[in-house]
Amino acid sequence: MVDYALKLLSHGFLCVPLSRRGRHLDIETIGYAPLHLQTRRKNLKELCFNSVAFHLSQHPPSPETIKSWFDGFESNIGIIGGYMNLMILDFDKVSAYQRWQRENHDLVASTPVARSPHGFHVYLKTVKPTVSSSLHFGFHRAGHVKALGGYVLSPPSELKDGYTYRWLPEQSPFEVAPQTIESLESLSLLPVSPLKVFYDRLLNRGRFEPN
Repeated sequence: MVDYALKLLSHGFLCVPLSRRGRHLDIETIGYAPLHLQTRRKNLKELCFNSVAFHLSQHPPSPETIKSWFDGFESNIGIIGGYMNLMILDFDKVSAYQRWQRENHDLVASTPVARSPHGFHVYLKTVKPTVSSSLHFGFHRAGHVKALGGYVLSPPSELKDGYTYRWLPEQSPFEVAPQTIESLESLSLLPVSPLKVFYDRLLNRGRFEPN
């Protein structure tokens, strides 16, 4: 796992340790107090995970620190979004991915892609820093954008049900580099529902444009 994490780092992917057969950051291994476990509050857990992911993307650990995290480590491994402007499109359903992929076949075929339990992770680079958000294709929610403040499980992580994440053939980061895009909109994607954008404009409500 140490060699794998360092090899990913050499290709521009920052790895972090996750819980055994789970999705949560291993906060203690990284060096933070697991306050969310003391309070059992979901909002504190989300604050902790988002803050740690954002901090690491801006102040990445040294290779020596990564070695210490993964030396003898037998749990899951994650990839931090936002590091070197990395963005992961996390499609929750195969059907949503397939509808979008048909319009972006050449792009998808030339960038790292991983299979997740119910969908796909598409790894890209953005020209400008991008925040994590929801992911909408047309009028349907397709999943999530994992960028600044976010992370995804990386192959070969395994979940409790036995599912193992895997790179698509010839589309691992060791075989292809993430393609760079201008914005989500250039891929016909939005961070919020187009209906919300419409109603915000209709009601003259201000909204922050994250991308």
